[in-house]
Amino acid sequence: MDEIAIYEHTVFAVLGFTVGLFTSIFLSRLLGVIHAWRLVEDTVAHLLWMCAKIEEEVSFLQELKDKHMRESDFTPEQIRKFNEIDHRTLTNWKESVILSIVKRAPRHFQSMLPFTSWDEAIQFMNNTLKR
Repeated sequence: MDEIAIYEHTVFAVLGFTVGLFTSIFLSRLLGVIHAWRLVEDTVAHLLWMCAKIEEEVSFLQELKDKHMRESDFTPEQIRKFNEIDHRTLTNWKESVILSIVKRAPRHFQSMLPFTSWDEAIQFMNNTLKR
């Protein structure tokens, strides 16, 4: 009788050890993936934040350029054309930045980038940085 009880305790101990081992391996892998996901999400949010700051600086420089053109006796039509070109260039830059981030992300991380346009990326950045 004592031999059967010892045998049963040994079996339960070995099973418990094996289940605990596989559970700890699974949880460590899962937590590693979650940590990598958070790291990539924060990195992308900070990259977008830097791009947003660049966009703000370019907008300020465009206003400064506009002011100097008015002071330099450019015609309103010339100023409008320059502003239109500047706006188009900035819009193209913003969209190419987003496209580059999404397309150049590693395949496994592309699903973590839930944006395809500048406005969606800025919303993603704001939501991520709020946390």
